[in-house]
Amino acid sequence: MKPISFIQPSRNNLKYLQWSYNSIRKNLGYIHEICIADDFSDDGTWEWLQEIQKKDPNVKIHRNEGPTRLGHTILYDTLINDYATNDIVMIYHADMYACPGLDVEINKHIKKGVVVSGTRIEPPLHPPGPEKILADYGIEPEEFNEQQLLRDLDKMNDKGKTTEGIFAPWAIMKEDFQSIGGHD
Repeated sequence: MKPISFIQPSRNNLKYLQWSYNSIRKNLGYIHEICIADDFSDDGTWEWLQEIQKKDPNVKIHRNEGPTRLGHTILYDTLINDYATNDIVMIYHADMYACPGLDVEINKHIKKGVVVSGTRIEPPLHPPGPEKILADYGIEPEEFNEQQLLRDLDKMNDKGKTTEGIFAPWAIMKEDFQSIGGHD
């Protein structure tokens, strides 16, 4: 399996970022790189990132010193161009939970010239769409029912389904991303 660089900008999302980081490490292991940008947070994000980086050599961190926020698209590009070292990069929101096998599925479908999106599992807060499965496992990290989600994964009807479209989380070959100039 080829390692993936998870690309995560964040602004004042510490509890979600911790939850997301822990899900990647618990369910996908330490083979993958996690590149995180702090967009001038004041909630302890930068301090936590520095501590994590000391313990996890596969974490790369960047800080926007402010005072102006840069926004996630600029920081996606910064992380991919200046920090990511793997051939596969994955745009991954700071509030996403990585289910077991996400990396296997990305590797199964990724190739030059192809963008691969992972199917999201979301509570029914927004309208349904082909890019997601609506299921309520909690909204906040502290109410997340991880055990139930993990038990239900194999029973989900859309497992293995291919959907046309690009939506987060999405993976691309780093070379392809750079050849188009990143985000506009």
